[in-house]
Amino acid sequence: MDERRVRFIETAMKLFAEKGYHATSIQDLVEAWGISKGAFYHHFASKEELLLAVLRYYSEKMVADFMADGGEGTEKERFTRQLAAHFSHIREYKDFLRMMMSEQLPKVNPEVERYMFRQHGRLFLWYCARLAEVYGEAVKPYVYDVAMMTNGMIRQYLFYFFFREEAFDADEAARFLMRRIDAIVASFAAGERPLLTEEALAPWMELEERERERRRERLASAFAAVREAAKGLDPKRANDVLEAAAALEKELLGSDEPPRAYMVEALLLYLRHQQAPSLADALTALSEEIENHQRLNRWERETWTKR
Repeated sequence: MDERRVRFIETAMKLFAEKGYHATSIQDLVEAWGISKGAFYHHFASKEELLLAVLRYYSEKMVADFMADGGEGTEKERFTRQLAAHFSHIREYKDFLRMMMSEQLPKVNPEVERYMFRQHGRLFLWYCARLAEVYGEAVKPYVYDVAMMTNGMIRQYLFYFFFREEAFDADEAARFLMRRIDAIVASFAAGERPLLTEEALAPWMELEERERERRRERLASAFAAVREAAKGLDPKRANDVLEAAAALEKELLGSDEPPRAYMVEALLLYLRHQQAPSLADALTALSEEIENHQRLNRWERETWTKR
C-alpha cells in the first residue's frame, strides 16, 4: 500500500474515532487530507469503501501484532506474548474500537458486515491452531470448545478495557488469562464429549473456503489482465513478461505449499522494472491482489482450513 493511501486511512481512523463514523462527512475527510472532493472519489468510490479500507488496515495491523511478537521460548510462552500484544493493540486503538461498537459498523452495508464476520471466523481459527500447538493431544478433542471459551473471555475483558480510563497491564492480563485457559484444558473428564465439532462448524468452514476460492479467482483474473496487456509489447519483451508472470502465478496458485516470499518479491520486482506504460495499470492491480492474497493467508493454518 502506498504511503499516501496509508496516510489517508490513518487520518480517517482518527476522525472516525473522534467524531464517529456517521458524523464524519466527506467534507471533514477531504479537509483533513488537504484534497478536493473530486480527488476523494479518485481514491475511494464512497465513504463505505473507505470504511472497508480502514477495517482492512486495522486488521492487518492486528495480524502483524500477533505474528511478530511470538519471540523465542515454549509455545505457551509465545502464545502468552501474542495475547499481550493483542491487548496492547486494543489499548492503542481503544477509541476507534469503542466507536465501532457504539455505532454498529457491521450494519453500514452488507460488504462491511461480511468482512467483519469473516475476520471473526479467521480469528477463531487462529485460536484453534495456537491452542493445538500449545496443548497438543490434551486439547485436540475439545479444541473448538476451548477456542470458543478463549475467544469469549478475551472479548469480554477487551470490552471492559474499552471503557476503563486508567491504563492496564497487557502482560499481566495475558498471563492471568493463560492460567484460566490452563484450567479449562485440565477440566475435561476422560471421555467427555465436546459440544463443538468440525461438523457443527462446517457452514463456517465452507464460507471460508468459498472466500478463499474467490480470492484465487480474483488473483487469476489479475494475471490474465497482465497477459492481455503484454500483447502491446514487442515480441521479446512480451515473452519475458509472460514467462515471469507464469512463474509468479505458479508460485502463488500452483501448489498447496506456501509461496516462497523471496520468489514472489523477485518476480514482482522484475515485472515492475519493465517500465512499460501499457503494463502499468495491470501490474498495479496484480500487486494489490497479491498483497491481499498474502495478507489474508497469514490468518490461515493448513491444519484447520484444509482437512
